[in-house]
Amino acid sequence: MKEFPILFGPEDAPLMGMVTTPASGDTAPVACLMLNMGAGYRIGPRRINVKLARRLAQHGISSLRMDLSGLGDSSAPKGQERFTQQAVLDLQAAMKLLETTLGIQRFIVIGLCSGGGRGLSLAEVDPRVVGLFMFDSYAFPGRRARIERDLRRMLALAGNASVYGKVGRWLKRKLGPKQPSAQLFDDEPIEETQRYFATTVKRLVERGVAVFVMYTGTLHVRDLGRDQLGPVAAEPFAQQLEYRFIGEIDHTLTSLESQQTFLDEVSHWVRSVASGRPSSKPAAGAQPVQRAPVVATKGALPDMAAG
Repeated sequence: MKEFPILFGPEDAPLMGMVTTPASGDTAPVACLMLNMGAGYRIGPRRINVKLARRLAQHGISSLRMDLSGLGDSSAPKGQERFTQQAVLDLQAAMKLLETTLGIQRFIVIGLCSGGGRGLSLAEVDPRVVGLFMFDSYAFPGRRARIERDLRRMLALAGNASVYGKVGRWLKRKLGPKQPSAQLFDDEPIEETQRYFATTVKRLVERGVAVFVMYTGTLHVRDLGRDQLGPVAAEPFAQQLEYRFIGEIDHTLTSLESQQTFLDEVSHWVRSVASGRPSSKPAAGAQPVQRAPVVATKGALPDMAAG
């Protein structure tokens, strides 16, 4: 592989990124964009974005891992856009960079946690996005799933000296006056977030965008029948999503085993999207989405890609 750091975007507020490309041979005309998880750097938890980029390069797929405006090594934005709007502008600047340097015009966004929300916002407005991976991003577990999760968390506190105080606070929250629930992204009520997710992902699926949602068992979460999608799981379009719940891995991919599982799953899916082949069988009764295959090209690399 070849890697090179690069500044791109507005001259007065440049963004920082790291491009990884195959060292030689055919290069797929699809590239991956990897962005920040929360306020962390572009490398991702346990450098997982670095590891994924280098593995994909072995299979002919280029990538750019980048810091959004105001995060990591990127400059703070000069405009007045809200964070989500600014993130879309940043990601579009990244696509322009790869179009200019590598001639690539189709993109897969790899979004972890809040990064999945930024990726969804980009895919909503930009047809160059052909794939979207969201890791522990939007989740709408129903009442049964939430009760089971909370009970498992309560039982896990057994043996802790402060268990009774914690149980008391938990019961107070559950039995006390209801507070307006909010979702992670932009503090919108969860009902509005759920509608936005369902409407937007449905449009993406109809457009032929490959969507992969992956969830972990962090903090005693369990899954039965696509619990994390809640009522959205019953929608016909949801049968077209690639869905994985892997209880053995955690939100920050702490163990080497969990990192290996993540890399295997995501790299296999990215390669299937790049080749135009579905990565697994669709659910019963679902019609597979047809995607045009992409043809590998030799694509000259920039001179600065050396080393």
